[in-house]
Amino acid sequence: MTEPGSFVLWDNPPPEKLAPTVTEFLYQLRGPTVIKISGQDTSRCRVIVTLLHGNEPSGLKAVHRLIRERSVPAVNILVAIVSIDAALAEPVFSNRFLPSQRDMNRLFQAPFDDEQGALAKSLLDIIREEKPEAVIDIHNTSGDGPAFSVCVERHTRYLDLASLFTHRLIITGHRLGALMEANLGCPILTVECGGAMQAESDDIAWRGVTRFITQPELYRSVTIEEMDIYHHPVRLELCENRQLVYSSEPDSNVDVTVPSHIDRRNFGVVRPDTALAWLGPSGLNALCVRDEQGGNVIDDFFVVQDNKLYPRTTLKLFMATTDPKIAMTDCLFYAVKETDHLWDETADDVADWEMS
Repeated sequence: MTEPGSFVLWDNPPPEKLAPTVTEFLYQLRGPTVIKISGQDTSRCRVIVTLLHGNEPSGLKAVHRLIRERSVPAVNILVAIVSIDAALAEPVFSNRFLPSQRDMNRLFQAPFDDEQGALAKSLLDIIREEKPEAVIDIHNTSGDGPAFSVCVERHTRYLDLASLFTHRLIITGHRLGALMEANLGCPILTVECGGAMQAESDDIAWRGVTRFITQPELYRSVTIEEMDIYHHPVRLELCENRQLVYSSEPDSNVDVTVPSHIDRRNFGVVRPDTALAWLGPSGLNALCVRDEQGGNVIDDFFVVQDNKLYPRTTLKLFMATTDPKIAMTDCLFYAVKETDHLWDETADDVADWEMS
């Protein structure tokens, strides 16, 4: 095993040495691991991060396959495989993180004062040392739905990176301690490949990773018209000490009842006549909508009619989960107004990436 809070480094593993299945491959690793794959141009580097959450394996499957198939990258590639212990806890690939742990993708900001924080800092240090052209952080969504990508800054380079995986890009101002918020001197893109149980998600991850490692040049100036772009998402959260269930009919014993199929709403148009949940006697007081500044703007987004939650304006939802634990500890879903659906014409290259 590796030292707590650090990574095992595996330099150019021979493909024949990798276990034949993804699960066996994880058992083969001795803890959180960074794999280096030498490319045709060894003066440049790109980074792939996988398995920050133990129940999101599509990126891991893609990396395992590309190594076993002896794919030769255009430049050096670093692959970080992080939450191995959570992934291997039974049932395999069912635990986002272990009960004794925190969400790994909320720890990429100081203080780094426990074992998980030290691991996050170690990953940041490794990436900074390599000075990569880009970092791709590959996830699965917590419910079924189409793939999309997320970034925290407006820059045309994100259009190029996102287009390797999907045509959907969310530009968010929320700061939660995620990897994509770190300052690494290059673009960091989060890719949500779709639900972990969807075969298409594995295919999206595989095709996107293949493009990411084999293209000689990443930044090809994708046109805005090729992308579906959203700004200013908000988070619908359950208020403290409130109760929630998922059901096909309202439950009078809880504050919020969410339809069991809410994840079918992901990236569909949700109009003001669409009921999204049943509410108890507390009504909207059981929920809050956090904007990018942390304020509660629920009255700008939702209304209550006949004890049902309705959008105040036309929305698109994403990351709608059917996991009650995620809904209660993180959020029920993100939403954007259809009006926040244009690329600001002043957004081109607003950041100047420093590689030193």
